[in-house]
Amino acid sequence: MTVAVAPEVRAAQRRIVSTINASGKLNADGLALWREVDCGEWKATAADISRDLDLLQVPHKIVTAFRFPLASSYSKAMREGEEVRVLREDLAHLVPWMPSLKQTVADIPADAPHWDFTVFQPRANGMVTAIMRLSAEWPAWSKRQARAARLVCAECDYDLRDKDETRAPYDIRLPEQPKRRRLVCGKCCNDGLDEMERLAALAGEPL
Repeated sequence: MTVAVAPEVRAAQRRIVSTINASGKLNADGLALWREVDCGEWKATAADISRDLDLLQVPHKIVTAFRFPLASSYSKAMREGEEVRVLREDLAHLVPWMPSLKQTVADIPADAPHWDFTVFQPRANGMVTAIMRLSAEWPAWSKRQARAARLVCAECDYDLRDKDETRAPYDIRLPEQPKRRRLVCGKCCNDGLDEMERLAALAGEPL
């Protein structure tokens, strides 16, 4: 027997399916929908999407995430946005409203990218890891876009998104710009060891 669905729920279903088809990004972690801050005049905001998912009873969260700056941007600063994310294990709640999603999720490759872009940060007392808050589509950016987002080695222009353990990304900042992230591949920075030694010497903390 067909179950009646409230008009507002059916409307939310239509909006969500359309939005996912237009801008949804699926990867190993789940589904993500990115919206630039203050985009409401042109398209549904993250809050709008969240309300529709609430109506459909789909668990999700909103996180801050950044995209590469536009070529026309004067400041060249990363664009701040909000990303609505549905964990892969929660996509089953969305499938009844979008049946085609079931096979699409099943076809996600085992080695598909994840949401997080992890970098290593040398410190005076050792190495720590940090997560760059990028939009989920970062693996598909062109080399030019990745360069604008500073995801290539500042020394040799190697694309740090490539999965080469010998060229992992390290945040090696210039002494004159200590607050500006500067990524360098492992081959160009001796896997961050030289920077750790420099910082330890400055802090008087021998390794």
